[in-house]
Amino acid sequence: MTAVLASIYSLLFQLDMTSPLEVASRLQIVKYFKMVGLTVLVFDYCIKLETEINFTWGRKWNFIRILFAVARYMPFVDVSVDLIYSLGPTSSRLCLSLYQVSSWINIIGTVAAESLLLVRTYTLWGRNKVLLVALLLLALGCIAGSGVVGASAVSLFNYQDPPLTTSGCYQTQRIAIYAINYALLALFETVILSLNVFQAWRHRRRQGSRFIMHLYWDGIIYVMCILVIGFLPSEYAESIDTLQAVFHSVLSSRLLFNLRAIIQHRHEQTIVSVMEMDFQSGCNIPLRQISQSTQSI
Repeated sequence: MTAVLASIYSLLFQLDMTSPLEVASRLQIVKYFKMVGLTVLVFDYCIKLETEINFTWGRKWNFIRILFAVARYMPFVDVSVDLIYSLGPTSSRLCLSLYQVSSWINIIGTVAAESLLLVRTYTLWGRNKVLLVALLLLALGCIAGSGVVGASAVSLFNYQDPPLTTSGCYQTQRIAIYAINYALLALFETVILSLNVFQAWRHRRRQGSRFIMHLYWDGIIYVMCILVIGFLPSEYAESIDTLQAVFHSVLSSRLLFNLRAIIQHRHEQTIVSVMEMDFQSGCNIPLRQISQSTQSI
């Protein structure tokens, strides 16, 4: 039993035996990845701000809007803390504290984004209660597994001064916990991907299903983008958390925006059809009534 535990430990926590120059180079590349994540997050927020104002601001607060707000804005805090972790401190205690704070913020943002995807999948499957319970149990299992692994690993972290005057926190062990957390997330994402692909295949030939197909493909692209991030080389695994947090925020927000845009477009088409029918029958619809109907979306 002891030998088994020792082998597991050696797999999960491998000493970084590379040269100081290679370590410094790797840490610098990790910083670049984190800056890329911040750039993407800020850029997407700027170009989608008008869309967000049109489709979310001024609406009543409900469960979906709370999830959206958390998924949309929590990564700004997460990436900021993560950058401080990578650029600023050298104290082992401060590094560990920043890591814990960043990890919890990342978990909260990811859970919110995945919850939006779960609710969306549940809706597209006709609000199937059995499917909802199964997805909730799977999600809770993945969250619990990630939490247990993360809590067990924190006490084993070991920080030292980074080599060659490199700034930021440096873990002397390459911790495969990142891969375990990603595997749990990938399991949930793969199930969601399979459900979306199956429904898209079922509705591929239905008349008038073009808008529904757009919804399915949005979900498929979302999941595939998140899964692709996990193929980063293992030595840059510390960048995965940051990039996943950013792309969860960006993609989940776009899912909601696209859904609202499709609903509004179909609503406008309905109004036009009604106007044409009433015009042919000699009736007139007040312009004010049409405007109010559009604004209520």
